[in-house]
Amino acid sequence: MNYCTIICDIKSSRKLKDRDIIQYKIIEMLKAANNNFAEIIASPFLITLGDEWEGLLKYPCNFLDILSFFNTYIPDVNFYTGIGIGKIIINDFDLTVNQLDGPSFYRSREAINYAKSKQLPLVVLFDNW
Repeated sequence: MNYCTIICDIKSSRKLKDRDIIQYKIIEMLKAANNNFAEIIASPFLITLGDEWEGLLKYPCNFLDILSFFNTYIPDVNFYTGIGIGKIIINDFDLTVNQLDGPSFYRSREAINYAKSKQLPLVVLFDNW
């Protein structure tokens, strides 16, 4: 089975005014997203680093709906998004998303790094199936 890993990272987060308020808003946003999109989420979104969050979706899915939700929830915050689509090898869904592993995760990390290096808002990479 294939999955869709989404990693989002706020652009220039250290320069944000009221960064702490934005952090709390992201926490609330992720709770709402995990609730609203529960039917397609394989492993819930959570903050993995200070200003970065990650989640795992069942694939195929319309991941653009979730990205639109994020953009609506935090409209004044710009963020990079890296999406990897592929298999996972650690798939014990009692674990949190940051404890899972596999090609879907590798591609999403490559995608977010590429997005940052090229100043692109969204990069999607597929694993070789």
